[in-house]
Amino acid sequence: MKTKTFLLLASTLLIIGCGGAPTPWQKAGFSGEEDQANSWQAWEAVHVKAKDYKDWKKIGVKTPDEASDWMKVNAKIPKHAYQWMKIGIKRPIDVRGWRNIGLYDTQRVKPWIDAGITTPKQTKAWMDSGVKTPKEAILWTNAGITDVEEVKSWKRLGLNINEISLWKQAGVKSYKEGRKWLKLKIKRPKLVKEWKRAGIETPEEASTWIRAHIPLAKIASEWKKAGKTPEEAQKWAEISQLRYPDVVKWNAMGVTTAAQAKQWVDLGVNSPAALGLWKQAKVDTPTAANAWIKAGVLDADTASDWKHSAYNTPAKASPWLSVGVKYPQEIQGWKEVDATTPKGVKSWTSIGVATPSDAKAWLKFSSSKSKIEKWIEEGYVPQEAKSATPVQQPNTQVEPASTSK
Repeated sequence: MKTKTFLLLASTLLIIGCGGAPTPWQKAGFSGEEDQANSWQAWEAVHVKAKDYKDWKKIGVKTPDEASDWMKVNAKIPKHAYQWMKIGIKRPIDVRGWRNIGLYDTQRVKPWIDAGITTPKQTKAWMDSGVKTPKEAILWTNAGITDVEEVKSWKRLGLNINEISLWKQAGVKSYKEGRKWLKLKIKRPKLVKEWKRAGIETPEEASTWIRAHIPLAKIASEWKKAGKTPEEAQKWAEISQLRYPDVVKWNAMGVTTAAQAKQWVDLGVNSPAALGLWKQAKVDTPTAANAWIKAGVLDADTASDWKHSAYNTPAKASPWLSVGVKYPQEIQGWKEVDATTPKGVKSWTSIGVATPSDAKAWLKFSSSKSKIEKWIEEGYVPQEAKSATPVQQPNTQVEPASTSK
């Protein structure tokens, strides 16, 4: 009992002094009549000095227990606690959460909060996903990706944040959609944007065009704007007519179905322009064109020449074509060397004389085809034929002089 009385007296003397100047705690506003939980002794017990008391109160720390909690998280003075409060962290327990994930001061925590990631739990989730800095987290949130699980999923596609940002700018809403575009082997965001601009918004729809052998958004767009389906387009695409404007040109030439176009393409007539040349030559059907081609006329211009000659059908032209006459104009030349039939032409071409002009050149030296054939076999040309002909040598022997009698 005596000991308690002594301590009470000592405390009272400490507060009121001994008739001298006020003590630091008196200057801090303590009268000695405060309840025990908020007494100067309680503050001093948690190592708060009288000179710091008002600063703790000023920042909203009203009890010794609150001050103690701040000190336990290394905010030893009010200034340190206030630094946390300024960035929105009002409770020591929240500071402890940040410290538990390795962020021990406001300089490290503030950038995460500025990035919109405001709790230790959220921050740890971002770090665990491989996003180690607030700067990188901002790149993700700027790309519209704020969910950590979605971050992990995008990363599983093997893309970095800069690439993913481009995918998002191209209109890809989620990693699931991105994965579907990649499965179509469309690996560049620029190409995805082209499909979306073409009105083909989803990888599922793009897939139907790609399976129809229409791999380019621009071409698929032409078909779609014309009201055509991938199935309709595929029939043309299978014969290499990928663009709808080309199909319109085929239609203008009277070819209204892919099957009809294929008949022409199989003959080597691969475009409406090429078909136009055959039409100008008055060869209007694949069957007629095929007859000329089988006879040896492979282009429309040559077919036109034959059609405007006396040999104006494949049947009439074929005998001449079979012996090497390419154009009807050549026939008159052969007739001038007395080759008036295909058989007559063959008698020349079979020995290596390919044109009427060559035949005329050889005939200047001999009318014998067997002799001409021999010269050709020996490598002579008409200009050399004369020197190849044996020439009788003059008699150079000198007769003896007569003897005079």
